[in-house]
Amino acid sequence: MHQRLGLRTRFALFFAALALGGVIALILGLWLGHARTGGPGEGYVIAGLVAGFGIAGLAAWVGLLFDQNVARPILALAAELTTRARADIDADIDESHARYLGALAPAANAIHDALAETRAKQDRAVAEKTAHLNREKAMFEALLRDLAEGVVVATPDHRIMLYNRAAQALLGDLGLDRPLTAALRPEPLTHALDRMGARAARGEVEAERFLAATACGERFLMARVSPIAVGGSRVGYVLIFHDATEDLDAHAEHDHLFNTLLETVRRPTAAIGALLDAMETDPDPQARATFFQQLRREQGALVVRLHEVAERHGAATARAWPMPAVASDDIFDALLARLPEDLRFEGARQFIRCDGFAITELLARVLDGLRADGTRCNFVLRAEAQEDEVCLTLDWTGPEVADGALDRWLAAPLAAGYGQYTARDALEGHATELWSETRDGANRIVLPLRAASAPVLTPADPRPEFYDFTLPARASAETADRPLSDLSFVVFDTETTGLSPRAGDEIVQVAGIRMLNGRILRGEVFDTLVNPGRHIPAASTAVHGIDDARVQGAPDIVEAGRRFHAFCEGSVLVAHNAAFDMAFLKLKEDRLGLRFDQPTLCTVLLSAALFPHADDHTLDALACRFGVTLPEDHRHTALGDALATAEVFRHMLGVMEGAGIRTLGQAIARSDEMHRIRKAQRY
Repeated sequence: MHQRLGLRTRFALFFAALALGGVIALILGLWLGHARTGGPGEGYVIAGLVAGFGIAGLAAWVGLLFDQNVARPILALAAELTTRARADIDADIDESHARYLGALAPAANAIHDALAETRAKQDRAVAEKTAHLNREKAMFEALLRDLAEGVVVATPDHRIMLYNRAAQALLGDLGLDRPLTAALRPEPLTHALDRMGARAARGEVEAERFLAATACGERFLMARVSPIAVGGSRVGYVLIFHDATEDLDAHAEHDHLFNTLLETVRRPTAAIGALLDAMETDPDPQARATFFQQLRREQGALVVRLHEVAERHGAATARAWPMPAVASDDIFDALLARLPEDLRFEGARQFIRCDGFAITELLARVLDGLRADGTRCNFVLRAEAQEDEVCLTLDWTGPEVADGALDRWLAAPLAAGYGQYTARDALEGHATELWSETRDGANRIVLPLRAASAPVLTPADPRPEFYDFTLPARASAETADRPLSDLSFVVFDTETTGLSPRAGDEIVQVAGIRMLNGRILRGEVFDTLVNPGRHIPAASTAVHGIDDARVQGAPDIVEAGRRFHAFCEGSVLVAHNAAFDMAFLKLKEDRLGLRFDQPTLCTVLLSAALFPHADDHTLDALACRFGVTLPEDHRHTALGDALATAEVFRHMLGVMEGAGIRTLGQAIARSDEMHRIRKAQRY
């Protein structure tokens, strides 16, 4: 039975028994005294009642003092030690509440320090033994993150275990443990996996290629999928893809141009042939003159049509050719490295949209031709900005260059890596021309190219959480029976115009961050201001710093709520005082056309269940208990409070497991048990 009674209950029973024993002893004493001496019994009764109530009151008062200064501090120390045994917390135990326990609180802190030192030693040992693995991990992350092609690794049921930047740029808001089929049309992928499985059954382990569309249908991806097998069992697949939308557009455009060219040539050619036949058979001079006039007309129309098709072909070629933003300095430096003699460049750096290698080879070809006869010298390269173009100019001292020579230099193949692709083809691909001219008595070559904006340099992405190979297999059990460690969470917070959603207060900011396998995925964050459609009171602005000016142009609750609902799909919602935030979202469900019916956990109720002796369950108190630092400038912002709540909840998961709360259903049940004390707690 003693195992079912708490410490405070046992102490209360002890003092109750002490009071009861004192009263019984007093009654026996008075009875014996009356029996020995006799006399009126009323005095004995009055004395017994007064003394009995005094003994009971004294026992109750001492019991309350004992509960406040001994029992509850002991429970607090026990909870602090248990928390530190189950969660890695560096903060020292607060000894002020246990000041009457003598050396017990310092002893508890000594145990905490010893535990922290032991953990530190273990961490150092693990760090030393895994340093090599960490270096390989860092190389893997850098390589994967910066690959030009999109890469996704998924489980057999299409949940994402890994993705890189390129995949996120092509497919949108990817996330670990989210379904890949939410971003990619599933049918082509499923057919490719079926073909891959059939080939694997025949002993052929090769990538399967297929064309797929994104879920929104805006992009087409050329993809190849390969199996991942461990011990002969397929545990997932890797998908590598690139954007084929422009390639398909260019292919379709070329097909259309070819068909247009055939139609353009076929009719005028037939008409010209018929006119020539008529001219040969009809000797009448007047008729021949008429035929000749029609022949001229058909020939002119043919030339116009061919010119139109040529312009469209040039535009399509320029669009399809890979042309990043290239600095003029890079092109000039490459030329100086190859042809250093008597060559210099002047002027400021310009950025050009071009194939840098092709333009470098083209200019090198021209320079070689100009130097060939030894009559030209003092070559100067410049890049001059002119509206939406940048003109590359090459000046020299010496005779001008003949057009025929320039044509010969441009007619030869550009480089071995380009096959039969000539310098003239490169000019066509860039939709430009190169010519020689004389200005102010000096000769020069001019090459205009499309200008580009200077690339914006951003800090390196600090987040490494774009993979998790430890995703648990999906079980068929009900969600309530699933372990907390198998679930993904979205920890969120809102800022509002006030505290009364039913009285017209609205959300002005909502933010959330995903958690998976006990990790806070700092790269998978939702954060947006919301235009409430009403004035934000000054008292609310003083709390969260959001005023009417900041929400101008922000999405309304319908757009923001739908985006947030998509972000939370398949996850358990977690919030501090979740009932408050959920009330604002629930009231908007009809406008959104969506239901926030995900399971929800509240860190206030969980704290009350895990730490029943504590009086304070505010976010600041929980952060202090778990050693979580709350930056002051992030406090009372939706994202800052969501991050703080996520850190607190991460520590709570370990404490809950130690307390026997291992499934979602158990966590919800314990929260429901504590619901009755919500009004007694300070949030």
